[in-house]
Amino acid sequence: MVFPQLITELSPAVRVVALGESAHNITEFYELKDRILRYLAEEHGFTAFVMESGFAEGLAVDAWVRGGPGDVTDVSRDGITYRFGENDAMRRQLAWMRSAGVGFYGMDLPGSSTSPGPAVRVVTDRMPGVDPELVRLSDLGGRTEAAVRFAALPGPDRDRLLSGLRALAERALADPDPVVRQAAASLRAFLQELRPVPDGEPYPREVFMADTVRWVLEREERVVVSAHNVHVRRTPFEGRPMMGELLHRALGDRLAVVGLTYGSGPVIRFVERSPRPFDCDVLLEEREPGVPPEAGQEYDAVVHLERATLIPGAYERLRAEFEEYR
Repeated sequence: MVFPQLITELSPAVRVVALGESAHNITEFYELKDRILRYLAEEHGFTAFVMESGFAEGLAVDAWVRGGPGDVTDVSRDGITYRFGENDAMRRQLAWMRSAGVGFYGMDLPGSSTSPGPAVRVVTDRMPGVDPELVRLSDLGGRTEAAVRFAALPGPDRDRLLSGLRALAERALADPDPVVRQAAASLRAFLQELRPVPDGEPYPREVFMADTVRWVLEREERVVVSAHNVHVRRTPFEGRPMMGELLHRALGDRLAVVGLTYGSGPVIRFVERSPRPFDCDVLLEEREPGVPPEAGQEYDAVVHLERATLIPGAYERLRAEFEEYR
């Protein structure tokens, strides 16, 4: 695969290269992003990789890639959310980042966007006086487990949890530790996501991810950002500004956006059975090749693969996870 000209002739003004993907869990997208990251680090001085993964959890990944103790398998599994770290491609990338001195940041909400627990733990570890009962209530478990447990909470327990989270976030946002403040901002966005968002406004998650990239840029000179195409695009999606558009407003020509797409190959589809959280059938289907998008307003460049393959075991893990909490 040849890199797009945008990458090989990157402008010195660009501080953020955002790499999208038309679907998650695609082997070739992992491999291509790894190659682009290595090239940009070695040839253009990029120093960090920012991923669509929990900010709070990513702190442990960054500690590891900067030389901390631990095993890459554990770090990748526990520190990268949405199960995006449970594969050899991600583990290889992290091992290279450790050897090359390239940092890691998550930019997303805690607990795969379903549990505040990881962000509460970060605040608790760094700021004294957090109520132990709030820590206990906020630890809802893994992605599907957390969503199911939260939906089933009795009214008084839910009210106590939400009011405690609001108070903690407000207090932590005034803390002198910037990591505490950013973890608190993730809690605030987590709470905001529970309420309806007016038409035309960005989701709080998109705002938080864009703000986190800007937070990282206060610490790193040039970074690679990895997320779904929907998040990195410069134009609205279904009438709402996305992270890429918010970054474009802030960075202008200091942002470059590359969309990744594929023609034929497997695609995982979710079919809702009921309004209960994660009550879905998980189907594996074959994508019908379509016309690849062109570079333009959405993306500065597009890399299109004729065929792609799934990360080994990704479909089976997703199906088992959803079935467990049926």
